[in-house]
Amino acid sequence: MYRCILAGLGGQGLFWLREVRKRNDCEIVAYVEPSSANQQRAIEQHGVPKERLFASLDDALEKVQADFVLDVTPPAVHHVIAEKAFAAGLHVLEEKPLSDNYATAKRVVEQGLKHGCKHMITQNYRFGSFPRTTRRLLAEGKIGKPGQCDIRFYIPWADIPGSHYVTQPYMLINDMMVHHFDMLRYVLGTEPESVQAITWNHPWGWHKGDAAHSIVFFYPDGLIATHVACGCAVGSQTGWNGDWRIEGPKGSIDWDKHQMTYSHLHRVEQPVQEKIEPLEVPPAHQAILDEFFTAIREDRDPECSAADNLKSLAMVFAAIKSAQEGRKVSLKEIG
Repeated sequence: MYRCILAGLGGQGLFWLREVRKRNDCEIVAYVEPSSANQQRAIEQHGVPKERLFASLDDALEKVQADFVLDVTPPAVHHVIAEKAFAAGLHVLEEKPLSDNYATAKRVVEQGLKHGCKHMITQNYRFGSFPRTTRRLLAEGKIGKPGQCDIRFYIPWADIPGSHYVTQPYMLINDMMVHHFDMLRYVLGTEPESVQAITWNHPWGWHKGDAAHSIVFFYPDGLIATHVACGCAVGSQTGWNGDWRIEGPKGSIDWDKHQMTYSHLHRVEQPVQEKIEPLEVPPAHQAILDEFFTAIREDRDPECSAADNLKSLAMVFAAIKSAQEGRKVSLKEIG
């Protein structure tokens, strides 16, 4: 039985609370939440035992024995939680993004490695059936060597007045697009070398920072990946994964929130356009917990280890730097 300290009882923390409660191999032995309002909500609406509720991780560590910390605090606080957990010999399962600062993220990763603790980031999007299926099909050569990948994202994102998603700059890229950039790395199985980005805001939007963008990633082998997004969309919407198209010499793989298709219509004797049946996969957050616990048990790095996730985070900060400076940015400039 894995003993968990759940740090953070905001909306996402309560979601993870429900996910952990579905399992029979894990129990929450302590809850950490500094907000008295969030504490009261957790007690009254979610049955959190008052005696297991603490205002700080330090207090929880003094009172309980645990195996890992599930960190669902804001990104700016992640390094504080993780470093205290590592110092106590605890593994860390941490909500994305790893940090709101790349240098801080690198330091935290080094601390986890130094203490021999597992450190995994909850990049749940890559665990979905469409990304899993697409990665397999590309590895099998379904469309040949990919030359272009295009992603569109149109969602009324984070319409939460007063939240840090609305008040801080570049939050659509920093918080949401780390999912998509991580999926790009996972699905394509390769790393970009540079990025060019422009960002903007619409007059009807509700974000203080830019919530729309066009981003192009350049890869060493000539592959181009584009990402176009509007986080204040009020019309038709994509799914949260976005709409994807990957083009190769033997056709394309397309997916949206409804289905996946394979097409090869030009310069082929027998044109093909067919629906792809996606792989059956467990719910993403349960798959994350499965992977995390298996990595602990087998003493190996988990998928989405924090060390690996630095590459996804570098894509985020390189895109932001490109937008800020109006130029193409090499990923090497970030880290």
